[in-house]
Amino acid sequence: MHAQAHPSEVSERAAVWHDLVLAMHLLETALEKQAQRDGGVSHGHFKLLVLLAAAEDQTLGLKNLADSLRFSQSRISHALTALEGLGLVTRRPTVGGRRASEATLTDDGRHLVDRVLRGQRRELRDPLFSNLGDLGTVALGDLSARIITTLESDRPDGSRCGRTE
Repeated sequence: MHAQAHPSEVSERAAVWHDLVLAMHLLETALEKQAQRDGGVSHGHFKLLVLLAAAEDQTLGLKNLADSLRFSQSRISHALTALEGLGLVTRRPTVGGRRASEATLTDDGRHLVDRVLRGQRRELRDPLFSNLGDLGTVALGDLSARIITTLESDRPDGSRCGRTE
């Protein structure tokens, strides 16, 4: 038998959930607007570029990219086609003869990532952390890690998405 939560606890959790969902939406909206303005790409495409920028030789397999972002193979393929058209990535078959492919960030892609991240730091990250203060920033880091752990517990290989700035 499960204990029933007190109605005030249910109401408090609902309010916290609402605030969390709204905060995530507002952050994602701000990141989208900033990536479009400073980089001419969607935030979804920018996340892919950031993963490539952080990878060894700025290269990752398409399956790894799809798994990290929880994108379908089709979505990764469409994103890479668009990014190739902008000269930000290249694609090639992986070494070893498998049918798999990998993507590599170009010099233009690296410059775009640097430019967009500078804007994110200046307009979003630094003001947010200044407003939170040191204790709030540490608490946000702890809560974010717990959320990631909870939501990634269903990943079959136990891996975590790449960390971005």
